[in-house]
Amino acid sequence: MGSRKGKGLKAALTSQQSRFKAKKKLLDGTKASEERLRKSGHSFPNSSQHMTQQPSKLPGQTFRSNKVPRPFQKPTIPFKPTNKILLVGEGNFSFARALINDPPEELASLPPQNITATGYDTEEDCYVKHPASRLAVSFLRNCGVEIIFGVDATRLEKHASLKGKRWDRIVWNFPHAGAV
Repeated sequence: MGSRKGKGLKAALTSQQSRFKAKKKLLDGTKASEERLRKSGHSFPNSSQHMTQQPSKLPGQTFRSNKVPRPFQKPTIPFKPTNKILLVGEGNFSFARALINDPPEELASLPPQNITATGYDTEEDCYVKHPASRLAVSFLRNCGVEIIFGVDATRLEKHASLKGKRWDRIVWNFPHAGAV
């Protein structure tokens, strides 16, 4: 059974990396197309126009008349101000910092003490990999956010600092897919 599990994980990783490469290729192509259009004098609407107006047509392009632009939708906020939140795999701790420093309106009253932010790396390794994280971690600690380093998010039950604690939400925003 162990070898079967390993093959499944390897296949999942390979698949994830393939999707990542395809997405990057598509993004690079889009950026190149936009740059060519900008050089030819085409301007792009700002984000608020984009959500409320039909896109401008380029010569030779047609759009379906039955397509209606979608109205702006508020982002989904998966927590309440009263939730205890565990953030795993924080990397440079920018998400935790944004949650405290510039929260969405719905979370303006979220107490920093309700947040535990964890990173996989040791504290020293984190600062080497992400130099800006030193300021973020300092800010978060001063606000009262609990910061824990050296946490493997796939084995939360094994970490002594997390044992016996409970959270309403556990968030893993950007799990590392293994690609460098």
